[in-house]
Amino acid sequence: MIRALLIGASAAAFASAAVAQEPATEAKPEVVEKADTTPKILDAKQVGTRDEAKLFAENEFEQADLNRDGTVDKDEFFAYATIRAPFESSKTANTETQEEQPVEETAAVEAPATADEQFAEISKDGETISKTQLAEVRVAQFEKADANGDDTLDGEERMQFAALTAPKAPQNAL
Repeated sequence: MIRALLIGASAAAFASAAVAQEPATEAKPEVVEKADTTPKILDAKQVGTRDEAKLFAENEFEQADLNRDGTVDKDEFFAYATIRAPFESSKTANTETQEEQPVEETAAVEAPATADEQFAEISKDGETISKTQLAEVRVAQFEKADANGDDTLDGEERMQFAALTAPKAPQNAL
């Protein structure tokens, strides 16, 4: 009789252990969203390497592609250029006559191109800009700014890169 009780107790223990291992409902896999760990370079003055120039272009494209269709059209580019264009202070423009006054710049820093000029250059006179086109132009501007050819931008070279990439605001902006 003791033997029968032990066998029965063992069978009950195995049965409850088996039931405990089977889930009562089908478990759904847990979805874990990955955090975007890609660094954001939103200021051209932060660019110090060719890879950072590409990353800067990707971040610019992401900001400019307002309708998220994978291209930047002229209106989107002008909106982005208007926001990104350097602020024109009273030192650079005479508000009474609307004539531009000469700005003291170091010889190495180029004046920014107009938004029209930049759009035409980047789009290769097309209707839209692709992410690849923008990255190619930013890398070319990086190489132009890298005066000593060491594949990194020092302080003055970073300022040159920023000047090359910063468009003037479109004439009809604000």
